[in-house]
Amino acid sequence: MTGPDSDVADRLAAANMWLVSGSGADLPYLSTALYALVTVPGDRVETMTVDRQWRLYVNRLWVPGAGVEAVAGQLSHLVWHLLADHAGRAADIGVDRGSRQRWRVAADIAVGQVAQGLDVQLPTASQWGLAPDLAAEEYYDLLPLPVCVDLRDSPDVSCGGGCDGVVRDYEIPSGAAEVPGVPTVVAEGIRRTVAIEFRDHQTMRGTMPGQWGRWVSDILDPVVPWHQVLHAAVRRGIGWAQGHADYTYTRISRRQHAVGTAVIPALRRPVPAVAVVVDTSGSMDDGLLAQALGEVEGVLASLAVPDSSVTVLAVDAAVQAVERVRDVAAIRLAGGGGTDMARGIAAALACRPAPQTVIVLTDGFTPWPDQPTPVPVIAAVLGRIRGRLPDTPGWVQRVEVVPDG
Repeated sequence: MTGPDSDVADRLAAANMWLVSGSGADLPYLSTALYALVTVPGDRVETMTVDRQWRLYVNRLWVPGAGVEAVAGQLSHLVWHLLADHAGRAADIGVDRGSRQRWRVAADIAVGQVAQGLDVQLPTASQWGLAPDLAAEEYYDLLPLPVCVDLRDSPDVSCGGGCDGVVRDYEIPSGAAEVPGVPTVVAEGIRRTVAIEFRDHQTMRGTMPGQWGRWVSDILDPVVPWHQVLHAAVRRGIGWAQGHADYTYTRISRRQHAVGTAVIPALRRPVPAVAVVVDTSGSMDDGLLAQALGEVEGVLASLAVPDSSVTVLAVDAAVQAVERVRDVAAIRLAGGGGTDMARGIAAALACRPAPQTVIVLTDGFTPWPDQPTPVPVIAAVLGRIRGRLPDTPGWVQRVEVVPDG
């Protein structure tokens, strides 16, 4: 490569090296993302922009003339928009051409928290009288209207479609073969790699800005809503029970005609009996308990488990009440003392008819049976802070019930 585009490539390579090297900005965790960018030189942008496919549009006159640190600052700024998927998040909240400038300011404030010390001019939360360490969506809601006049389209002085999701007329179509971008699946892999390396680097070198710590957690430790997990666990438990067939002589087998006078049994699939063990100790969160009971009632109803097949046991340090219920959420919960769910599970297994699935609603601060039970046990562990929930035995199907959001 010769000419102006060669100068662009050389300056970008120098900026990338400066960003990741210890003698420069010392941001080695950005290397995977930086070297994934697809460079498109041109004259339609003032400095640099990105699109959603990780194409980097650069002004072929600005880049060679700018200092290495200035180019590096812009690269870091733009790549963080891509890593945070600001374009996808903008689409989720309905950002359009009329509101894209407001979103760009909000997203740039968020990026500025992790790009401190670099040669890039980004708005700050304090300039707008806002709190630090918020997410772009929060700044977007808090910024006054109008933020400023909308941006002109040519040359583009914004961050590009990779920030706000609004496609510019100079951007290459997403399916164009001549300059392929980064596929969505590959982009997710890049985000995960950077998140791992960013977390490790920040652990060794310093503190992690609040909302970027949440970004790492969302990528590496995604939290599925507990309602979905609880539904799936109960469905699996009930399905396990429904899949067990038995023989009965109370009905004629469909194959009876083929064997003459000999009587053969028919197959019977019993309706599963379910025991719900409710921790009623004084440490339980009544609000979360009510939510969890409601979810259990809903999933049992959706699986057509009859009310007569559901037994609820109120348990603290001992079994306080056992009753069949027509409405799980209306159960009278006695107790309020210590906690021993091992006793509750043993009492549930002793019920007649014997349950094929046991659901335990508890804060988890309890003894558990020493050995696995003969039927599935689903433990909905209730608490306000996920990281403080106690452990459960490995053979228990665990669902962590924490407040939404």
